[in-house]
Amino acid sequence: MNKKYAVVLLLVTLVIALSIFMPARLARFRDNSMMGVVHRENNAISPESFQYSSLSEQERLYIVSMALGNRNILQSDYAAALREKAIRSGRGDTVMSFAYVKNNRGAYGDELDLNQAAEACKTELSEIIGACTGVKENRSLQDLNLNPCSGQLYSAVYMLDPQKNVPVWQIEYSTAVPPVPDDNLPFALMEAYVDAETGKLYGFAFRLKQLEGENFEPNILAKAWLERLGVTNFEDITDDNPITENASQYKKFATDGMDSTKTVFMVGYYEGVNEVFVRCY
Repeated sequence: MNKKYAVVLLLVTLVIALSIFMPARLARFRDNSMMGVVHRENNAISPESFQYSSLSEQERLYIVSMALGNRNILQSDYAAALREKAIRSGRGDTVMSFAYVKNNRGAYGDELDLNQAAEACKTELSEIIGACTGVKENRSLQDLNLNPCSGQLYSAVYMLDPQKNVPVWQIEYSTAVPPVPDDNLPFALMEAYVDAETGKLYGFAFRLKQLEGENFEPNILAKAWLERLGVTNFEDITDDNPITENASQYKKFATDGMDSTKTVFMVGYYEGVNEVFVRCY
């Protein structure tokens, strides 16, 4: 009987010893088998850590407009700018929830590079101007590459939900003096904001050699631009907006944005320099 108890006690002691020392020895053995060996793993995740592909064009436009509005706020006018944005859009003091940051990694995956973004810009402007003027073939746009422009990739990010972000090519003239349209350069691009994923425009400014002020129709330009984004509904809020503009002719509009909020944009024309613009902010 004592011998039987001794065997049981020995087995229990062995089990306890193994449970204490064996896991550590197994872990050490596994670590030794992995050390000094290169392991490769296929990973399809973007290096930007987050991607969000199901945003609608209205949501993308809203995120870019809010991010640009945040970028343009002056520190000395911080409170006033937030109050004005809340009044004109009915969306509250949410502008600081968005960021417009330089994207130094460059185009990734299916995103457009700078040359492709410039071509997309040319195509979109051709359609927009054609819809406004009735001229589908606008030869002046073929000279876009002659205009000294540079580009930088940015990310417009909704900070409360960073997966909601839009990569944007900001293209603008790169000379100290703005280009002036002439017979050799009838079309001069000032700036454009091009979606690096869709090629759509979220704002632009350009100068033409000839454009009579009385022929400028902000409503028609706004409609033509929004239709390229697949947006059909917008309203004129010019009379309700306290912010003035130096352009000789302009109107301010609002369209549906994100989460029952509004995207505000302005369409205008600077007489004398013949500059036309669509600006989101």
